[in-house]
Amino acid sequence: MPTRSKTFITLGILLVVGLHGLSALAFTAAPPPACTNAPGENNCTACHASFPLNSGSGTLGVAGIDGSYLPGESYDLVIELQDPDASSWGFEFTVIDDEGNAIGSLTSLDGTTQVASSGGRDYAMQTSAGAFNGVTGSVSWSVRWTAPDEGRGDAIIYMVGCAADGAAGAAGDYTYADSITWSESTVSSAPVAVAPVRLLPNYPNPFNPRTKIAFVLDEASPANLAIYSLDGRLVRQLENGLCGEGHHEYTWDGLDAKGRAMPTGTYIYRLRAGEVSRARTMVLVR
Repeated sequence: MPTRSKTFITLGILLVVGLHGLSALAFTAAPPPACTNAPGENNCTACHASFPLNSGSGTLGVAGIDGSYLPGESYDLVIELQDPDASSWGFEFTVIDDEGNAIGSLTSLDGTTQVASSGGRDYAMQTSAGAFNGVTGSVSWSVRWTAPDEGRGDAIIYMVGCAADGAAGAAGDYTYADSITWSESTVSSAPVAVAPVRLLPNYPNPFNPRTKIAFVLDEASPANLAIYSLDGRLVRQLENGLCGEGHHEYTWDGLDAKGRAMPTGTYIYRLRAGEVSRARTMVLVR
């Protein structure tokens, strides 16, 4: 039988939610680096200190790798943050080994994320569009992580989330933290896990007059795909029914449900499939 050698990586994630007011909106555009709760880094309670860690009702998670990864493989990670009271969102994460060194590489997949470097580490975070201002309940972002070569040592995934109360400033906000271990497998036949529901970047983006929106299901599920304005108003519903396993693609022509042309601006497209919710943004240019 083939043998497996295992090492581990560290993924530290900072999810920053729901900041309103001028100072808060500036923060959602580009959170400061080194706040991922990785060893030697802060977490959200450094500023959002009203409540103890993990004392709120929000949840956060990351999908795209299930337990182990293959060296050199690329994984589209889906980071989802849920909070019933939040309406503005953000995230940050970095990938390091057990010695604190950067491991693998990060790539932005659409206009809702960006990648910056600081202190020898890469940090992925949201853009202004990725703050999803006005979206309530939950949001998600997708970032591609390319695994390193073999033998980088033990590590842990550190995740932190902060959910604000909707008021200006940092008071009244909740912070969450969790950790997960990913193991490295050197066996090429090891399964590569994918997210059960994937909402893909629309193309083209920006667009005029139409764009394609697609999602992938790993099993049949009721699905609702809809477009919203940034203030949360429903613009157009593209799908609301049972969808089979596999790839599904739709075209939005920039019109609302009554056939009226929508103006230039940023729009949110959200997929709900079963108990999973995903959201992305797109830009219409007239």
